[in-house]
Amino acid sequence: MIKKLQTGINQRKVRVFLIFLICSLAAWLVSRLSQTYTHTVDFKLEYSNAPEGLIMMEEPPEQIGVRLRANGFQLLGYQLSPKKVRINLDDAEVNNRGYYISPQSYRDQIEGQLRQGIGLLQIPADTIFMNFQQLQNKTVPVKVPASLDFAQNYMLDGPLVVEPGQIHLLGPPAEIDTITEVHTEPLNISDIKEDFQLELTLWESVVLEHTQFSQDRIRVSGTVFRFSETVVEVPVEVINLPEGIEIQTFPGVVGVLCKGRITGLKELRAGKFRLVADYSAPESETGRLMLELIEKPTGVYETQLLEASVEFIIKRD
Repeated sequence: MIKKLQTGINQRKVRVFLIFLICSLAAWLVSRLSQTYTHTVDFKLEYSNAPEGLIMMEEPPEQIGVRLRANGFQLLGYQLSPKKVRINLDDAEVNNRGYYISPQSYRDQIEGQLRQGIGLLQIPADTIFMNFQQLQNKTVPVKVPASLDFAQNYMLDGPLVVEPGQIHLLGPPAEIDTITEVHTEPLNISDIKEDFQLELTLWESVVLEHTQFSQDRIRVSGTVFRFSETVVEVPVEVINLPEGIEIQTFPGVVGVLCKGRITGLKELRAGKFRLVADYSAPESETGRLMLELIEKPTGVYETQLLEASVEFIIKRD
């Protein structure tokens, strides 16, 4: 019993001693942190209010080391959580090297954002230069890289509808001067049997890092119909014949495979087509005359010549 009592007393003494030691250390630490020190700390720089109509092409320094006079609590706080300082670019000046913020200007701005009781002793003597460029407007067309696979006997009625068909760019000349068009993400659809409408995202090239787009999504739609086919026999017309020469082509009539709506195909006549062979430009290896369909009626959406070229003989009296 006596032994257990002595053990309990000793444990209480140890706890009392530890409490005394912790309190002493805390008092010493508070005393030390309450004193004034000089120390260099890093501040993060945030820039605002760029001159109107200009854009910053390169990021200026993101942090700066400053020497401060402050108590230990304040310095410890800056070490644990670096302070963010706003640099107002309204104070920027211009010389032959461009826009800049003088050391005195950003010193005044930093000093104005310090807590009461903190003294700013020293900052770097470097001028902060900024690479600004004048913004320009430009309007360019939107192109849709499309891969459309239609179901059998289906096709697109006219071109794709792209809305808007052009967009406005706002950026530095170095980026947009050479831009002649912008592209959406690829449009890939298979087994198409009906009308479609989708929204596509514009692909913003890495070279347009500082350029703004009037919008970033484009609507693309298409009207699809089921087509029929028919073959129209069209006579061959020879052009660029020298004066006094007549020729006969073989064959003299060539089939043209036409695709379109049934109602339109029913009214097709050979006279609504013009199929020509250019006498002045024969095929180099065979001497045959290449065929070109240069006219077709509006009801035909797609054509295919069943013969690519024709032979000929010169007719003599």
